[in-house]
Amino acid sequence: MNKKPTKVSADKTYLKHFSVPGFSQAQIMARAGKLPPESENFIAIVEGVYERVKSTKDGDWTEIEVILHSQIAMLNTLAANFMNKAIGGYESPEVLGTFPQLPLEFANLSLKCQAEMRKCAALLHEIKNPKKPATFIKNFVNKQLNQLQVEQEEIKQRLEANNHAPVDFTSKREAETIDTAVATVAVQHGASNARGQSD
Repeated sequence: MNKKPTKVSADKTYLKHFSVPGFSQAQIMARAGKLPPESENFIAIVEGVYERVKSTKDGDWTEIEVILHSQIAMLNTLAANFMNKAIGGYESPEVLGTFPQLPLEFANLSLKCQAEMRKCAALLHEIKNPKKPATFIKNFVNKQLNQLQVEQEEIKQRLEANNHAPVDFTSKREAETIDTAVATVAVQHGASNARGQSD
């Protein structure tokens, strides 16, 4: 007698958890902790991560600082360990004869650990001493305003030099009714008024 195939559940709502930020990392952490690969375990890990995210949003960076200090100490230990292995390899004729590249590989690993350690230290310093963008923006605005005042003063001086008369930007002046240059020409030609016309 043939058995009827079992029906597969059409409910796929659990798949939405795979799109949750941090869910993939939670699977790796669960595997490292040898936990059963169950969605409840993954979700619990992600919720724990989100709790720490909330603390940083509230301005508490204590846990991040602890992590960075721990990484710096761990990387420092690894760097010293790999360098000791590299030195031991260079001093061992057996190692140089069988694996001549091994001491150099250990030395490179030590240098990589030191580089990562410096990155952690720099990040920790940035967290403890954050930059102040407000001060930077304020200084930039003040610099632009000062430059604008200098350019305005230069324009004012040029206009005064061209017109041979002071220019007042603070108030409006009425237009002159007599053009002095035209009046001078009119007098030279014997005109009786400023427009160069005789009565």
